[in-house]
Amino acid sequence: MTPRLGITLGDPAGVGPEIVVKALARPDVRAACRPVVIGDRETLRETATRLGERLALEILDEAKLAAEPRGAAALLPVSTLGARARRPGRPTIEGGRASYQYVEAAARLAMAGAVDAIVTAPINKAWVTRAGFPISGHTELLRELTGAPEVRMMLAGERLRVVLVTMHLALAAVPRALDVRKVTRTILIADEHLRRYHRLPQPRLAVAGLNPHAGEGGLFGSEEAKIIAPAVRRACRTGVRASGPYPADSLFFRAVSGEFDAVIAMYHDQGLIPLKLLHFHDGVNVTMGLPILRTSPDHGTAYDIAGTGAADPGSMAAAILLAARMVDAATPARRPTRARLAGARRRQAR
Repeated sequence: MTPRLGITLGDPAGVGPEIVVKALARPDVRAACRPVVIGDRETLRETATRLGERLALEILDEAKLAAEPRGAAALLPVSTLGARARRPGRPTIEGGRASYQYVEAAARLAMAGAVDAIVTAPINKAWVTRAGFPISGHTELLRELTGAPEVRMMLAGERLRVVLVTMHLALAAVPRALDVRKVTRTILIADEHLRRYHRLPQPRLAVAGLNPHAGEGGLFGSEEAKIIAPAVRRACRTGVRASGPYPADSLFFRAVSGEFDAVIAMYHDQGLIPLKLLHFHDGVNVTMGLPILRTSPDHGTAYDIAGTGAADPGSMAAAILLAARMVDAATPARRPTRARLAGARRRQAR
């Protein structure tokens, strides 16, 4: 069955509305899924008019979505924004609040089984926080909303996949944040996710070192010997095909050349610089470890070009297509069941 995907509009003042409209105008995207756009009706209408696109969306509420899980393309209006909050490139507290509410509604729909996966357009952490919802990132927010015990961020393109041990963290704090358990868990979460949703029966995982030349035998740091190598050995004892730590300056070339299926990076920029160099326009952010499936485009709100028509929808389209493929790859036994979702809700309540 064609998967039903909840697609959030993101910050209404950013490029989210534009890339959603442009992506849904693509025949390959519309053929791959039944979209449910979660956002603001007037923002979506004005954006489509500005772009000269026509979106045929049935207006539904959450009750109707739950009752009609396989209907046509739909819009779930969550906010009713005034003209001031809808202006492209002019973020507001109202818009920050609305973008949070879109994510909250999407997570709720996915947890209830009304949508098979969610795809989230960019939000701005600062404006969401100003609206009264302090967050450090989309990934961390979804962990809280779903009650997931642990999540990891994966950035994926056709040529490279990168999984992060630490995410939105100051560089000076990264060494203190690393330990054997965290690195091991990242390797195991990546292995499970790639097996389940990417049709890789035994993923080849390469683990990057933290320091130059992977520590150079302790000359440039001890994290490789004390933390990363023991974590790799621990993961391998469970049957995972992992290796490393490798010097990061040459590892990504090896992965792009086909030697590995994914790279485990120690911190945000270590993994995202090579990923964005290759996949700036079509990279996809995947949250691993949630009880639901979630992807997003690998870029921000881009207020400077919002409303100009210049936003590239490639990453959003790639995120939608990857979400649809992930739903398709998951066997019925492995898809989130109502029992698992209820368990996640109980954990959240505690």
